[in-house]
Amino acid sequence: MGYNACLRVWRGDDGGGELRDFTVEVNEGEVVLDVIHRLQQTQTPDLAVRWNCKAGKCGSCSAEINGRPRLMCMTRMSTFAEDEVVTVTPLRTFPVIRDLVTDVSFNYEKAREIPSFAPPRICSRASTGWRRPMSSAHRSSASALSASCARTSATSSATTRKTSRHLPGRGS
Repeated sequence: MGYNACLRVWRGDDGGGELRDFTVEVNEGEVVLDVIHRLQQTQTPDLAVRWNCKAGKCGSCSAEINGRPRLMCMTRMSTFAEDEVVTVTPLRTFPVIRDLVTDVSFNYEKAREIPSFAPPRICSRASTGWRRPMSSAHRSSASALSASCARTSATSSATTRKTSRHLPGRGS
């Protein structure tokens, strides 16, 4: 069952702007981005808003919701009281382009400065000692575990207690 929410949304550009109030229908399970899209469709088609994945992965829909930086696609409308005014403004950290869209090019510039990840080269036997490939290690530990299980089931509990003390990772 839906209700009408009061949204206070920033409208403007880098030269200035203002908060404007809108009444928008909210349905069960919706997030702020859904309601912003409904506002775009029904009342203010020129509202600028950036979004991409709608899954909380990309950060494109970042905005300040009631003064806190949040992702619009992850902020459920059910977290607010039905009679609460929900204020949506652009992130204060970045320059405003228009409405809820900010210039985040700084993030991309900084990301270019960070060296990309390169996995370490495999070291030679001489420098670090020889290591078995993972598949061999898995095979031998699986064999050891199988042998241990077979040995345990074939022996008495007294013998099991005695041998378990000598297994790696157990007492002395």
